[in-house]
Order: sequence, then C-alpha cells, then structure tokens
Amino acid sequence: MPFLSPERTSQIISRIVDAERLDDLLDLLCEEIVALEVADGYLVNMRDVSGDFLTCLKLRYPGEFQKLEQSYLGYKFPLDNGQLNARTIAAGEIVRVHPANASSEEMVILRYWKIHDMTGVPLCPPGMRPATPPGVLVLLKQDGTIPDEELARVQELVNLFHASLSRWLRFSHLEQLHGEATAAVAESQRRLQFLDEMSSLTSVSKIYELFAAELFRQLPFDLASFSLFDDGQLQTRKAVAAKPQFDMIRREWEQYLQQNPYPLDASSSGSAHVFLRNEAMMFPDFQDIRHLPMAVYDRKSLAILQTPRSIFVSPIRHRKKPIGAFILCSLEKPVPLSGADMDLLGHLASFLGTAITNSKLYETSQAQILEIRHLNGMLQEKVEALAEQASTDQLTGLLNFRAFEQELDKRLHETERSNGQELLALALIDIDHFKKFNDTWGHAAGNDILAEVAREIGKHTRQSDRVCRYGGEEFVLILPHCDLEGASLLAGRIRDAIEASSFDTCAGRRSITISIGCTDYRTGDDRQTLFKRADRALYQAKENGRNQVCVI
Repeated sequence: MPFLSPERTSQIISRIVDAERLDDLLDLLCEEIVALEVADGYLVNMRDVSGDFLTCLKLRYPGEFQKLEQSYLGYKFPLDNGQLNARTIAAGEIVRVHPANASSEEMVILRYWKIHDMTGVPLCPPGMRPATPPGVLVLLKQDGTIPDEELARVQELVNLFHASLSRWLRFSHLEQLHGEATAAVAESQRRLQFLDEMSSLTSVSKIYELFAAELFRQLPFDLASFSLFDDGQLQTRKAVAAKPQFDMIRREWEQYLQQNPYPLDASSSGSAHVFLRNEAMMFPDFQDIRHLPMAVYDRKSLAILQTPRSIFVSPIRHRKKPIGAFILCSLEKPVPLSGADMDLLGHLASFLGTAITNSKLYETSQAQILEIRHLNGMLQEKVEALAEQASTDQLTGLLNFRAFEQELDKRLHETERSNGQELLALALIDIDHFKKFNDTWGHAAGNDILAEVAREIGKHTRQSDRVCRYGGEEFVLILPHCDLEGASLLAGRIRDAIEASSFDTCAGRRSITISIGCTDYRTGDDRQTLFKRADRALYQAKENGRNQVCVI
C-alpha cells in the first residue's frame, strides 16, 4: 500500500523533472528523507566516474557531529572493501549493520559516531539490481533500529528518484570527463602550440592526418601509421604519406597492416614490443640491419616499403599508459633525431593519446546527452500524463474536485486582479432523484447516466468553460467571461436538452432530469462564498420541485 498519495507523488515528480542539476535533485531527495523522520542522520553516496568508489555528495550527521559534515563531504568509499556500501551495491537490496553483525571496521564506525543502526538503501527499485546502480543512501539511527515499515516508505521515495538520479549522474560524469578532457587539451595546447588546431577536431581520422602532417613538417619522415589496442590486438587505423609520390606505397602498406593486426606478443612485431614495454624504439637506418632476423609481420610490412631507412616506433599514451602505437618511416634518406626531437615525440605521443581519447569521449558524450534529453522528454510526458490522471475523474473524463478547486481559485484571482471587470459565473448541477435511480436500476446504470450527462453538458459549453464532477451526481460549471444572465441561459439549454433526451445504459434507455443553481462573482467573494451561493440556488431549485434552473 503506497504511503504517498497520488497528489503528493505528482508534486514530487514535478519537482524531480524541474531539477536542473544532480545537486538540485539530491537536495530534493534529502529534503524528502528528512521529512520522513526515520533516522538521525544520512549520507548520500554516489558512484564516481571510475565506478570503483562511492563519493559522499550529501550528508547530515547526528547533532553533536554536525560540525564535521564539511570535513567528510566528498569522502570516497571503495567498493572492494566488503563494508556496508560495497555490500549494498553488490546485493542491490537493503543491508543493515548493527552491533550484532558488524565487522571489526564497521564496529569502530558505530562506536565513533555513537550509532546503533546503520542501514544501506540502494538507490534503485528493489529486485532491479542494475549493472551500475547510481549509489547508496545510508541511514544513521543512534537508538534502536529503523522499522521495516519505515524503510518501505524510504524505498517508495527512492523508487521515484531512481531514474532521474541515474540519468543526472551519467550526465554529471560526462561533464566531469568533458572537463578533464578539456583541461588536458588546454594543457597540451600550451605546451604544443603547433598542434592547437587538433583541439577542435572530433574526427579521429582527421586527428591522424593533422598529427602526421605536423610531424612531416618538423621531421623529414615520409610515412606514418597509427594503431590502437582493441580486442587484444594492435589494429591499424590509418596510414598517411608525406608526399603524393608515396601514396601508392601508403595504400598497399595500410591495407596489409589493417588485414594483419599485431598479436600482443613482444616477439610478434616491433610495435607490439614497444606497446608492451611502453617505451619508444629508434632504428637509425634499416639498411644496416636488414640482414638480421626479425618477426615475420615486420619483414613483410617493411618489404612493402621497398627502401625503408629510419624507423621510429612509439607507444601512443593516455595518462602515461599505452593505448596504441605509431610508426614513422623515411624512404629516401636516414633521419637523425636529437635528444630534443626524442623528447618532442614523447610529448606528442601523449598528446595524440589525449586527443584520440577526447574525440571518442566527445562522440560518446554527444550521443549520451541526446539520449538523456530523449529520456527526460519521455519522463516529462509521463509526468504530464500522471498530472492529468491526478486531476481527471476517471468515470466522466471531467475535472475532479481537486482540479475544480484549483481552477476556481485561478479564475477568482484573475477576476480580483481586474477589479471585477472580468466576469465569472458558476452553475451547480444535480441529477434529480439519483439515489432512487440507482436503487431501481443499479449502480452500473447510474454510472452510465453520469457519463452521458457529462457528454451532454460538454455539447453546450464553450472551450473556455470548465466542467467538473464535484462528487456523486453533482457537476459544476466554471464560466469565465459570463454574467448571471448568460449562465442562466446556458443552464436552461442544458436542462432542456437532458429532459428531452433518453440515454443508453446497461439497464436500457432511461431518462432523467436535472436541477441547476446559478450565481456570479460579487466583490469580496472567495471560493467558499461563491460556491455556497450557487448551492443555495440549487437547493431552491430542488425545493421548487426540481427539473428547473434557479439563480441567486
């Protein structure tokens, strides 16, 4: 049995949709947790971008420890230590820690914070066990334990937040990665000004071309190839020639390399050896060593080049770790490399790895941002549908009592602001002898009559009018821009139409009549006074014999 009413659920979901940042959403979750009054404190721990830790983004400690909150904000909880957060994530369900079952490390925590019950609630629906749940809500109870029924209330609340928390966490991670990538690019640009054009590229293929072109401008190599580690192999992505005269060789070389990826075995090729050792190798002149034994992969590759001279092979690094390798080769003459040249190529290898990674991150982030926007759009549609359900009478399709009160308050406010210049009238409709009808023909037939009356009323009202089912057999018409005479005329047409009609019901065709009371806005009216006057008019219509319209 849900503890949240449909109205309250709709309010919370509307605020969730309005959240513009992960921080806003977490503030809203904490506000709702505090309102439940189930614990003396809490921590909201969310997955970090690596997925190996939970980071404390929100917390409230019990009274005497609240001054320490800023110190522990941002604290990281590893997910491989077997403690509460790790177990909750792994289990995908609520986990309790108390003196009877705490580990030695957890017992220290309980004693230090003077806690008796520490409960981890995964931020996902029970039983869902997603591959990457967004985080854990830890509830702290100093005396006793949190009852199961209270945890059920917490779980119901978490269920409302789960989808948006997951999306906003992903978006936050993307922003963080994007920020790190941007910072890395900016730093590399400061150190390597000649490559600043690459920072604006999102195509990996274009990055290879520009990178090779800049290398060819500074160092007299003739060919370059680029491979990335993928699926346990070094797979060549592109080969570039410095001059058109070498383009035929480049195409044949690229085709061979792409069709024959290097196994990740140091003896299979120079590129695999360089990748595994994460260190560059330089062969000043291949012609001096061509008679020596070498790997079959390399011998066939170099045979395509016909007259290879200097060969430089370097790992492509990202954050100091190899992600691929690139080869530079001269075909006409040896290329002497100074110590400064070697240092430059080492920096470029790291810059290239950053540029490639950033490009891939950009493509991924753009796709995921579009996905998040699409999912948020779907969520908004569901919220709007839920809001419509919360304000609509299911039997008649009309506005319900709650929506009637909201609409009438809105119209009264508009009329008050206009100093009475905006007209407003109210008509209260009641089906005559409806109880007797139900007793005679049954409640199912009565429901059919209610639905038919609602449809008939709708035929005679304007688009600006609001028709509401007030309750039972009563309907209310809110009539903006309408005076008392206009309301009386409309009520008369509706009464005449219903009296002249018979309606299909499950008990056959049946006829009914209605009584209507009308009034209009008068200075000083509020919702209660306006409605009571319409109700008196309806009472008068019934006292006068029913099936008529009375105005007050």
